Order: sequence, then structure tokens, then C-alpha cells
Amino acid sequence: MIPPGVRAILDALAFDGRPADLSHLAPSDLAFADRSQLTLLLSRFPLNDQVRPHVESALARNTERVKKIADDYAEIRPHFDHVILKGITHIPAFINDPRLRVQYDLDLYVPQSQAEKTRDALVTLGYEPIEGMDSLAMDHLPTMVRKTGWQWRGDFFDPEIPTSIEVHFRFWDPDTERLRAESVDNFWARRESHQLSLVDKVGYAALHLTRHLLRGNVRAFHVWELANFLNTHHDPDFWREWQRLHTASARRLESVAFLLAKQWFACRVPDPVEDSIDRLSSSVHRWFEIYGWSPLESMFAPNKDELWLHMSLLDSNFDRFDVLRRRLIPVSPPGHVDAIYTPEDQLTLSRRVTRAARNWSYAASRAVHHIRLFVPTVWQGVRWWFHSRS
Repeated sequence: MIPPGVRAILDALAFDGRPADLSHLAPSDLAFADRSQLTLLLSRFPLNDQVRPHVESALARNTERVKKIADDYAEIRPHFDHVILKGITHIPAFINDPRLRVQYDLDLYVPQSQAEKTRDALVTLGYEPIEGMDSLAMDHLPTMVRKTGWQWRGDFFDPEIPTSIEVHFRFWDPDTERLRAESVDNFWARRESHQLSLVDKVGYAALHLTRHLLRGNVRAFHVWELANFLNTHHDPDFWREWQRLHTASARRLESVAFLLAKQWFACRVPDPVEDSIDRLSSSVHRWFEIYGWSPLESMFAPNKDELWLHMSLLDSNFDRFDVLRRRLIPVSPPGHVDAIYTPEDQLTLSRRVTRAARNWSYAASRAVHHIRLFVPTVWQGVRWWFHSRS
């Protein structure tokens, strides 16, 4: 179900040297690359005259965004103790050129006891929480933005997109995922200035990817970035440190992300990581054989195949039922999508009506999405039940 042009992009970005032809990319292929944050990586390859201007223009605009993100972080940094997650801290270990990494927000971790104090400090800097996010299952406070009046114009690389802030108060959400990742709270104790240690950076990046995989919203760039790290870091001492500091429960969840990176981008995997992947259950390996590309295919033919991976990782039938109920019949409304950056004093009556209509329309579209997928998902569940016992 993956279009040929999209497959060509993935082949070009793979690490096994496979041939890839980028000379026939369609506009829809570039739209996929934009949404998946892969467009900027294409600047490393020969491109035809139709594709090159799009990629070069995106690279120029993102270069401006990189500077804006850095300036916004420099303003925030002195106001409270924190570590910054992902984003700019992935340079150079995960990707060597900051211009090739799209970043829209700053993910800041603080201990839960400091979360509200941190939010108040950001309010004094002009940031405000986005409405409608309180009921969502998250490991951070509602996203905070400055209401500049900016509106989405269809440009994923727009330098004027306001930087959003997410104040994280945990590294993993065991209550929602029903899976434990013991020892991750120690990431904070091992921090180095305002960053995680490198072994914890890769651990958090993998946990972050696994969480998005289980929730059905994987971004291909995050998979490539982790694959790039695995492909370039083979120091045995580093991975022995990973084994020592990260408990078995954490390494198990991280290894799910490592396996996804290996499958999608054919990266070289260090021996300790390969061993950890091999220890995953046979049902997890079976899921990757059958559904390993489903997270990408869902962009073209929606599915919830990640549910069966989640079922394979859970030990309790009660936990399986809880996850199935939450994913098959969501009860929390989605967050707001319109006029997020518009100040209250600029919301005229007609603008408020438009905002309400668009937010309700988005909520209705998500409801329809879940309703349409209910029967196909149940049918896939029956098939998976037989597969897992064959």
C-alpha cells in the first residue's frame, strides 16, 4: 500500500546502499516527505528540476526556523532547572546538520513537583496553554504557545510558526500504556547540564518512538534518526553502559523502536542491541513480519494494526481490555485545532463561530475515523489471534 515514490524515498534513505530512483517523485510523494519531515534529508541526493527547487526552498526556510528555535530556547533556559528532550540535543549524535532537522516545539522535562512552577514561569514570558488538551493522555502539561496571530498556511517549514513549549513531568506514561519502563526516572539524576546523558538520550528517543508506535502516530523522520544513531554508534563500552543503566523492562520497550528502525531503514545494529531485539517475544517478531509497515501504510489506508503489537507486549488480560477499550472506543475529545495562536482580543464574533465550527468539524472527523475503523480493526484482531497461535 506504499506508493512507489514513497518507497523510493525510503530506499534512498536506507543504510544498506540499495539503489533508489528519485527522478519520478510526484507532488503527493513530496507531500508525504513534508508531513514526515523527510524532505530536508533529500537535499543530500541528486534531484530533478521539478523536485530540487521544493527541497532547496524548504531547506532555506528551515534554516531560519533553526535560528528562531535557538533564540527562543536561549530566552527560556535561565528561568528554571530542566533538561531539554530530543530536538536540538540530537545534534550531532543523531543527525550532524541541524538544518536538516525540522523542529516545531521545545520539549522540556522537569520533575513533577516543579511542573506548575515551570508553567507559571513560562506564562510570565508570554506563553499560554492551548485550550482543550486537559483530557488527553499525555506525559506533559497542555502545550504552551505565544498567541501571535499566526495561522496555518500549509507550509511545514514556515519560519514564522510560533515555537510551542511542552513541559514534560515524566519520561514514560505507564498508566496509559499499561507497560512499565523501570529506571527511567534516573534519567534526571544523570543529566548533564540541561541535557540527558547520551545513553539516556538514545533511551528516551527509543521510548518516545515506541509510545508513538503504540498510539498509531509514528513520524518517519524519528525512525530514520534513531536508525542513523544505531548505524553510527557501535562502541561496545557505550552499549555495555546502556545495558547496565537501563533495566530489562526499559530495554525491552526501547528494543521495539530499535527493531522498527532496523526494518524500515536497514541500519547496522550493535550486537547488544541485536541481542535485546532477539529477546523480544515471538509474537512481537511475528507482528513485525506481518504488520511492520502498517504505521507507514496508515498514512494512505488508515488502520489500527499497532494494537496487536500492544497486545503482544502486555501480560495482563485486564490491561489488554483497557487498551482495547481506549483505542477502539475513545472517549476523550481531540484538542482544538483552530485559532490556537490567536489572542482573545482578536477573536471577533465571526471568528469565534468559525473557530467553534472548525474544532467541532475536526472532532467529528476523528469520530468518523474511529467508527469506520471499528469493524476492520476487530476483523484484524481476529486474524491476529489466529496468527499468534499458529
